Amino acid sequence: MATRANITQLDNQYTRAVQKNTHHVILSKQRKKRALIIIIGFTVAFLFLGIQIIHAKNAMSQTNVQITRQQQKLTRVKQTHQQLNEHVKLLNNKDYLENLIRSKYYYAKSGETIYSLPNDKASDVTAK
Repeated sequence: MATRANITQLDNQYTRAVQKNTHHVILSKQRKKRALIIIIGFTVAFLFLGIQIIHAKNAMSQTNVQITRQQQKLTRVKQTHQQLNEHVKLLNNKDYLENLIRSKYYYAKSGETIYSLPNDKASDVTAK
């Protein structure tokens, strides 16, 4: 078997071209592999960030729907509160309170007689 020391390498134009071509092929393969790794890395990052954006957009739309619902509910509550405040103000008025009690509960002043007719629209005290 021959040892490494006995082998000499030819140094001519052909062997230099083959070595250069071989070196070029190896570099080309390394560059392709590196480019593929970079492309895969960017693709994974793009997909990850894209999924995050989609999730954030869905969460934002759900939050906007909830905000709209709560604003509508707040509007209804404010209207109810305003109506109740107006009703409280009217109940503090003695004339209104007296008319309400007289019409709703058939309360009469001393010496008055109340006649209930069938066509009266006043609500009955016993019927609710």
